Amino acid sequence: MRITLAVLLLTFAAAAPAPAAVVVNEIMYHPPDDRDDLQFVELHNTGDAPVDLAGWRLKGARYQFPAGSSIAANGYLVVCKDAKAFKPHYGFDAIGEFEGTLGHSAGAVELIDAAGKTVDVVKYRTRAPWPVAADGSGSSLERICPTAPASVENWAPSPLPEGTPRAAGTPGKKNSVYVSRLPPVVSNVTFAPSHAAPDEEIKVEAAVRSGEELSAVELRYRVAGPGTESAETTVGMTKGSAGKYAATIPGQKAGRIIRFRVRAADAKGTERFFPSPNELRPALSVYVHDQFPTAKVPLGFLIDVGTAEFRAAQRGGGFRFGGGQIMPNPPARGRSAFVYVDPKSGKPDLSDFISAPLRTSGWKVRFHKDHPLGDMTTINLIYEPIDRMVLAEPLSYEVYRKAGNVAPRTDFVRTWIDGRPIGFQLLIEQPNKAFLRHAGLKADGNMYKANWMGRSVVERHEKKTNTNTGHDDVVQVIDRLNKSRGDEQWAVIKKEFDVEQMINFYAVHVLVSDWDGFFNNYFVYHDVGGTGKWTMYAWDQDKTWGLHDGVGGYDVFTDMPLRFGMAGD
Repeated sequence: MRITLAVLLLTFAAAAPAPAAVVVNEIMYHPPDDRDDLQFVELHNTGDAPVDLAGWRLKGARYQFPAGSSIAANGYLVVCKDAKAFKPHYGFDAIGEFEGTLGHSAGAVELIDAAGKTVDVVKYRTRAPWPVAADGSGSSLERICPTAPASVENWAPSPLPEGTPRAAGTPGKKNSVYVSRLPPVVSNVTFAPSHAAPDEEIKVEAAVRSGEELSAVELRYRVAGPGTESAETTVGMTKGSAGKYAATIPGQKAGRIIRFRVRAADAKGTERFFPSPNELRPALSVYVHDQFPTAKVPLGFLIDVGTAEFRAAQRGGGFRFGGGQIMPNPPARGRSAFVYVDPKSGKPDLSDFISAPLRTSGWKVRFHKDHPLGDMTTINLIYEPIDRMVLAEPLSYEVYRKAGNVAPRTDFVRTWIDGRPIGFQLLIEQPNKAFLRHAGLKADGNMYKANWMGRSVVERHEKKTNTNTGHDDVVQVIDRLNKSRGDEQWAVIKKEFDVEQMINFYAVHVLVSDWDGFFNNYFVYHDVGGTGKWTMYAWDQDKTWGLHDGVGGYDVFTDMPLRFGMAGD
C-alpha cells in the first residue's frame, strides 16, 4: 500500500523571498453537520509593527476591510460567516462577516492588499496530503509556521473535539500546532505488505526533507487487539541508497493490528509526526491474519481496541437505543477497527480508528469519509432472533428497488467480534448523505427519521442533517396538509411531494405488509435546495411479509388492507 503526498515544492535557500507579515493563519471551511454559519478565516500578523488593513480584501471568503481596520503586531483577527453563530460558539466577536461560503470539497482563500497585490493565498483540498480531519469532523486547518509559505506541508488539523463532533479550532490565538520554523517534511510513506501473515515483517519507507540537519528519523509502532494496545516501540530508520529512510516492524500474531507512524526531528529540536497526531487516523495500519476461510459471502471482523468498548461488547452494553432515548453520535475518531473481506478477491480492507457502537440488535459501523466501504459511510450489522426476519428485511428493500424507489443496500456478512465468530449478520446501509448521493439526490437537504416515541411532530421526527436549523419545514408541511381538504389538499400534495415516488413507496409498503411502518420506521427527505419536494425511504423492514409481534412462532399476520394506517381507519 502507498500513501502519496503531492510533489513538494520546498525551497530552503537563504535567498528565498521573505513572506508577507500578515498571513492566512487558520481556516474553518467545513464545520460538523454542515454548520456553515461557523465558518471562519483567521489572519495573523507575524511582524513587530501593526499593519493598516484599510482597503485590503479577502477573496474566496469575500470581505472588504473598512477604513480604520488594522491588525496589531503579533496579533490575530477573525472574519466569520455569521457573527450571531460565531460569538456564542467561540466566546468572542469576529471583526466582520464575509460573503459567500467556503467550499467543502476544495477552495481557496486569498488575501489582497490595498494596491491589489496578492499577499497570501491558500488553496486547500479535503483529501491527503491535506488534513482529512478538517473535512466535517471538527478540526480547522491550522498553519504550522506562519513565516513559511502556505503550501500543503505547512498545514495540519487542529485537535479533534471530544465527544460528538463539533466545530473546534483556535481562532483568535496561537495555533495549537505552531512552531517558529517549518519542521522536517515526511512524504511518500510506503509499507509492504499491506496486510500480513502471522510473523511476517513489515517494511516501511519514507522520504524526509529538512532545511536543517536531521537529528532523528524514527518509526514508532504499537500492536493493537481486542481490548488492548501495546506501548509504543521506537525503531531508528536508516537512509538507503535511494535516499529514503527505512525500518522494519517485526512479525506479529494473527488477529492483531500494527499501528505505526514516522517521526522526523532536526538538530534544532523541531519535529513532525506523520500522520499528524490530530488526524482521524493518527497512524497507518496493517492487519495481521491467518488464511481466511472460503466463503461465498463477505467476511467481517470487528475489533474493539479500546478497553471500555471491548468490555461493553463482551457484556452486551455500549451505545444503544433504550426507552425512547436517542444516543448522541460517537466521536469522529474511534478506537475500533473493521476488516471487510470481499469473497471475490479474498483480500481484506482495513478501516481503522473508527466508531462502531453497539446497538440493541447489532453494531453501527461508521467509516471515515475518505475510506468508505464501497461508497457507504455507515452500515448496520444486525442480528435477528428469527431467521425469517433476517430474510424478510433485504427482500422488502429489493421490492422497493424493483418499484423504482431507492432503498438501503443489503448483504449478509459472516462476522467475528473480537476474534469470536458470531455467525451471519445482515449488513444494511444507513440512510445518510452518502445514501442520498448514491440515490442521485442533492445531499444538503433535511433528512428526518420517523420514530414511534414522542407526542409532537418534532419529537417524532429525529432530524439527521442540518440539525441546527430546526424542524420548521416538516411542521409546516404537516400543518398545511391538516388544514386543507379535497382539491385544495391535493394541490398541496402535488406542490410539496414527489407524488409518483410517494405512491410507489406506499404501494410497496402495503404489498410487503409493513404493519410496523405506517407512522414510523421510515426516513423522509426534503430536497430544500433542489426540487423542493419531499420523498420517503423505507427502513426497519424486519416485520414484513405478514410477521407481527402479536403472533407466535411462524404464524403470519393478516394481509394488510389498503386503508391500513389511513385517517379514520
